Amino acid sequence: MGRTVKAKNLENARLLKEYASWVYCTSCEKTIAYLCYVTYDKFDFQFTCKCGCVGNVYVDFGDLEKSTASAKGLELVKNRMCCPEDKSALVTFVEKNLQTYTCKISCLKCGKAYSQSK
Repeated sequence: MGRTVKAKNLENARLLKEYASWVYCTSCEKTIAYLCYVTYDKFDFQFTCKCGCVGNVYVDFGDLEKSTASAKGLELVKNRMCCPEDKSALVTFVEKNLQTYTCKISCLKCGKAYSQSK
């Protein structure tokens, strides 16, 4: 059974699937990120694509009452940014297609929120 999204907002971006998978810039159609399916609760991503397009992706399942901000950063394992607490793969950023980005993502398993930016 799939999860139910409580809030979703996309601006100048599209997702390959309903709430995860490849994230594309709608201006140039290049891949800018990969969002893992079942490991996150909230994803808040603002970006500037290499083509100059500015956009955002916000998806919130609301499964966690409140996430706790972590002092730790996401860990890079192979090409995935992972939760340092439980090693859940959360997101991959396609750095070559992004000028800048800011991301906040909450791990569903440990309940911690992580920030990443370029």
